[in-house]
Amino acid sequence: MKKRSLLIGLSLLTGIASSLILRKERQKIEPRQQYVGKWQFTSKTKDTLSIEITSEHSLLINGKLSPTVIVELTPSRLVLLDALGYHLIIEQKDQHFTLYDEAEDCYYLLTKIA
Repeated sequence: MKKRSLLIGLSLLTGIASSLILRKERQKIEPRQQYVGKWQFTSKTKDTLSIEITSEHSLLINGKLSPTVIVELTPSRLVLLDALGYHLIIEQKDQHFTLYDEAEDCYYLLTKIA
């Protein structure tokens, strides 16, 4: 009987410890934070442009605020709707981030600026 109680107690402690570790890991990879920061890309006209996504998910293009609304936010995708009704989609595939601009129907490779 004591062995059974000990086994149940150890199982319970293992379950609690693993759930705490998993919760901590999920908090580290909060989907909102991986998009925050300054990014740059090369446009069709070969100009280098920059975008910044703030912690409130406001979008600045070349330092100017661009009104947007969050449509979707997942660990691999951020979809914003701009003031003209076009989608700006930032996606992460492997270690690369891309920006799809619906207005120009074009994909751009994003580079994070330190």
